[in-house]
Amino acid sequence: MLIAYLDARDSWADVARAIVEDFVRTGRNPAVVSTLSVMETLVRPMRHVPPGQSTVIDFFSRWPNLDVVPADMAVAQEAASIRAHHGFRAPDALVIGTGIVAGVSHLVTGDERWKKRLGQIETRIGTLYLGDLVAG
Repeated sequence: MLIAYLDARDSWADVARAIVEDFVRTGRNPAVVSTLSVMETLVRPMRHVPPGQSTVIDFFSRWPNLDVVPADMAVAQEAASIRAHHGFRAPDALVIGTGIVAGVSHLVTGDERWKKRLGQIETRIGTLYLGDLVAG
């Protein structure tokens, strides 16, 4: 979702912008981001010449009501459980584990498969699929 927010050409850019600017910035819905998501968000800007990662780093460092959460032992343990019991790939399990450990109520994603697969643990964490927010 944050990749979509930072890239206006992304198909989810408008809905991502609404979430980040109307909900997160205002404090209505504070956000937590895993360090793995920060890494993934930096890849595209780093491939450009000149590299544009300073804008992304500035965003994660200064955006109000957005906290970057490192992958510590608790996150690793939760991610391993998600991976072992629900078959998510390691990077996805780390993002999900970060959210669970941080106590978020919902994960926001552009991946419809997450919505379906995380339905098994919806009592622990909900999933907000961007596609459900787009009129179409």
